[in-house]
Amino acid sequence: MTRAKLRITGPDSSPYVLGAPMYLYDGSLHIATLDPVPVNREGTEVHIEHFTPTPAVTQQKLEISKLALVEMVYFIAENFTSVQAISLSLSRQVEGYGDGMRLAGARSAFLQSLGAGHIVIAPKPNAEHMGHFIVSGLWEYNPGNLQALAAVLEHEREVYYASRPDTLAAEEARRSGLGAWMRRFMPKAAPRNDDAKG
Repeated sequence: MTRAKLRITGPDSSPYVLGAPMYLYDGSLHIATLDPVPVNREGTEVHIEHFTPTPAVTQQKLEISKLALVEMVYFIAENFTSVQAISLSLSRQVEGYGDGMRLAGARSAFLQSLGAGHIVIAPKPNAEHMGHFIVSGLWEYNPGNLQALAAVLEHEREVYYASRPDTLAAEEARRSGLGAWMRRFMPKAAPRNDDAKG
């Protein structure tokens, strides 16, 4: 079963407009905010970089990074047909994750699992974050990448809802399919191997 998707809006729960900050909700609970999303002049490429979990998520020590990233990429791909590419930059320091190179490797593998290419791992220039790396990649809109993204999204939703504390269950998760826009790319989808790891 695919669990409920996170809800993404603009400021004050307004419909999201490309280029604005993204507000992510689990039911009615605000769980994270993404900085304004840069868009190129043609409206064909956007950039996702820094998002901030809310205090409720931080206090519960709930890990939402992977799900939030995949939900944001999926949301843009689903709702903005002019966008052909999404550049991604992962640089947030993870508390208690001492081996920066190992974290960078895990982030690189995760971006690749979404279908992203052109992966680059570079040291952070800030001396306060020595040993930490920026991992960047480019997710391009095509049938293969959409299928990879959808598979990872389903897996990350299951992981998130299985580990979410009851205190964050603001409303019953509703089932959500992949949508008709996705089915046109997968007329004869093969059975999915569920052993993928995020």
